[in-house]
Amino acid sequence: MNTLRFGAVLALVAATTFACGGDDDDVVAKGAAGAAGAADEGAGGAKADAGPLEIIGDYVDDFMQEQTITAKDWNGAEIVEYDNDANVVYTHNPDDAKFSAGKYAKTVYTEPTKAGEFSFCQIVYDADTLDDAKASTKMADDSDLTMAGKGCNGFSWSKATPK
Repeated sequence: MNTLRFGAVLALVAATTFACGGDDDDVVAKGAAGAAGAADEGAGGAKADAGPLEIIGDYVDDFMQEQTITAKDWNGAEIVEYDNDANVVYTHNPDDAKFSAGKYAKTVYTEPTKAGEFSFCQIVYDADTLDDAKASTKMADDSDLTMAGKGCNGFSWSKATPK
């Protein structure tokens, strides 16, 4: 059972780890109200009042996989929308990605600690459209963030630690 669980989590991590890069022209950040609204757009398509994605940086996760998050992408999957208040990032895998090619993902994360650590869970990884990813009713339970926990689609959350 643990081998199956590890394999599935590894596949999810690989889906974000081995994707190719993208362009940030379509990145949309949602402001405090959680809606795109009529605010002026800033650089890269982000709303001027939203600020940058709060988890930008270089990390190592529980599986010793690098997690590189920029203003444009998360391990090469294009960030198409995010909401710092709701702690959610929507990404789009390139058409030539090794896993979930051309699909949209929804990743939720915990509030970063003062040390910059956070846990994350990719609750949707295979949506056909951004709207499908956003409309998903899949939930993540952050009440047990340990490696033994099962609050991320039946698997544990991944912990990101700054390099």
